[in-house]
Amino acid sequence: MKGWTPLTEAPNALWATVLRDYLSAAGIPAWIENEHIQQVLGSGLTGAPNPAFGPPRLWVPEALAEQARQLIEDFFSL
Repeated sequence: MKGWTPLTEAPNALWATVLRDYLSAAGIPAWIENEHIQQVLGSGLTGAPNPAFGPPRLWVPEALAEQARQLIEDFFSL
């Protein structure tokens, strides 16, 4: 998607959703690539993603990528 960049891959859809909501609460829009296909045809929310469809990837606007990276780094250092 033009103007957006992949930020990170999540181990499952649940973690991708947590990170997306965390960024959204901080005012950074984000979307999850492969979110629904993994929930339907993968291993659900908490299982390992189905490798046939790719992992859940979190995307953010390019202009906010560095701020989003810092927020996620802070999140994991709590």
